[in-house]
Amino acid sequence: MVKNTTTWSLLGPLLYSKEFIHLSEIARKLKIHHTTLRKYLNLFEKTGVLIKKYQGRLTMYKLNYDNPLIIDFILLAEKEMLTKKYNNDPMLKEIASFVHNSSFKIALMFGSGVENTKKANDIDLVVINGFNNSLVKDFEKKFSLSFHIIHVKSLEDIKKGLKEEIKNKHLIIAGSEDAIKWILKG
Repeated sequence: MVKNTTTWSLLGPLLYSKEFIHLSEIARKLKIHHTTLRKYLNLFEKTGVLIKKYQGRLTMYKLNYDNPLIIDFILLAEKEMLTKKYNNDPMLKEIASFVHNSSFKIALMFGSGVENTKKANDIDLVVINGFNNSLVKDFEKKFSLSFHIIHVKSLEDIKKGLKEEIKNKHLIIAGSEDAIKWILKG
């Protein structure tokens, strides 16, 4: 049985991967039983979101990047994953509120804070536009929190190594569609 899982968030382990991933690997990452997961992934395959192939007895899946709506599907998955974490992490609610009340065009949280804001040494953020150091300092002081903010004019200014780190573990808090397009670029 799937508990507290929304349909689109089941795509999480497949996002941004160009490779096929085995059903059991996806189930392990999502911590749900593979028979339940298979039903949902098969529905995604029928609607053109996923491509399925068999390697011997193994069932493999990947996103269908040829689908003209793939960015929209990824956007839904990203928003559901953010919402799920948002509902379970009060500090993330505060961070998201701060980001949305700022004038950031794009804000990506990455690193250890994505898993748990309480256990993270600091909150890593990449932001575009609207950086105000005094507002950040006030927020840090109010919540006894430390930010590591990378302020860039464009996501294209981010080096390849950091991009890979962000791609592997992130939450898109603002500017989702532009952030997704950037992540999808080689």
